[in-house]
Order: sequence, then C-alpha cells, then structure tokens
Amino acid sequence: MAAVTVENAPIIAENISVRLGDTQALRKVHLEAEPGEIVGLIGPNGAGKSTLLRVLAGLTRPDEGSVRLGETQIQRMNAGERARRIAYMPQHDANHAFTALETVLMGRYPHLGRFELEGRRDRKMARTAMERTETVRFENRQLDRLSGGERQRVVLARSLVQQADIILLDEPSSSLDLRYRLSIMETLKQEIGIRQVAVVVALHDVFLAGRYCDRLALMSEGAIDTVGTPADVLTTDNLRRVFGVETTVQQDPETGSPQVWLVGPTP
Repeated sequence: MAAVTVENAPIIAENISVRLGDTQALRKVHLEAEPGEIVGLIGPNGAGKSTLLRVLAGLTRPDEGSVRLGETQIQRMNAGERARRIAYMPQHDANHAFTALETVLMGRYPHLGRFELEGRRDRKMARTAMERTETVRFENRQLDRLSGGERQRVVLARSLVQQADIILLDEPSSSLDLRYRLSIMETLKQEIGIRQVAVVVALHDVFLAGRYCDRLALMSEGAIDTVGTPADVLTTDNLRRVFGVETTVQQDPETGSPQVWLVGPTP
C-alpha cells in the first residue's frame, strides 16, 4: 500500500449522531476508510447507510461527532476543497438535459479556476472515464434520455474524473444488469490500484459486498452492528439478527469470498 500523504489520507467518522425530524438516523457511529480499500455499508432499508454517506460527504451536518480527512475536519473545508477531495455519487442523481459528456465534465469543475472553461486535458480525462464505464457511445445523448442504469454509469464516470481522494457511492449498482454490476465494482478496484483512493459504498447486493469489499460495516437502526472482513460480517447469525432471514454462507472456492444463499425469512 502506498504511503499516506496529506492528499492521500483516511476518512474517519467519529461518534456521529444525526436526528432527522422525529427519527434518530445515526447513533454514535464510528467508521474509518483507509487509502487503498473498499468499505461496504450493508443493512436493511432505513439502517442509516445513505445518511452516513451524506455526513461523510459533508452534505449533512451531524448533531454530534465529526468527520476528518486525515487531520482536517471536513466541516472546516469550503465547498470547493471538499469537492476536490471527496466525490459523492448519490443513489438518485439529477435527471437533466445536459449531455452525458457535459455531465462527466462537471466532475472537473472543482479543479478549474473561477470562470475557467474545461480544456483539452479535461475533455481527454472525461472521455477516458467514459471508456472505463462504457458510456462513450452515448456521450452526445441527453442524460434524461438514458436509462437508469446508463445514467448511473455516467455519474460514476463523473466521480472518477473528479480525481478525489475519497469516493462515496450510494447503491451504485441498483439499476444495473448483472454484467455492469460486476463491471462497476471492478472499475472501483482499478481506481484503487491506480490512485490509492479510499472507497465507501452502500450496497444491497451481499454477493458484491462479499466479493469486492475489503471490510464491511453491517448497519442496523442507525448504528453499526458489526464491522470487519466480509467473512467476519457475513455470517448466518449476523444476517438473521439484522435482516431477519435464514441463510447459508459458503466460501467461494475461486475467490475465497463468502457466498450468501437465501433460505427464507426467520420464523
């Protein structure tokens, strides 16, 4: 693993609590993601995964606790600095009439000066990101004319071209078919190999979580129930307690990652 520098630092959430209206969305959450790893957030709907990602991105201010990027509190960063250091891909992105290429180029805006237009290098970086996400063929199509899965891949390309140290993704594979679900996770692994970024991703797909994540945080009712390697977290007891389902967990003979087979709801 590459040495951690000021630009290549872990993101650390400490003692995070958030109340949204009458709901305690997060309860004293602690989470770290180091450069060079993918940390997966798993858990049932309403467990707090999306809220935690928004806190990590600096978009939701916690009622208690803080988030640091290395030694720097992200609450003390201005919006431009946060955008240069942290890329955030929401579960449901804006559906607008900009073209796919224009959308990806938006990821370069944090690196441009005031009133500065994107140049040849920015466009080359954008097309490279679109090649990696297999979206070049509709670069001139409007985003609102694309399918949900196509839009997700375009927004992933925007996150890649942002060249941030931290990449946060909320259910990036939710609208994708099987091929692209694997492809998007492979792309994240490649990005880690290229730039030693830290990735935090919320996933419903426990197969992808077990295969591609270095560590998992199993969330329940706004708190982290269990954190550890996929083999430590994806156990029949943990899945029964948090999801209320009976499962069989086996080791994949090729990858060594845990495979979860759904048996049925817990009686």
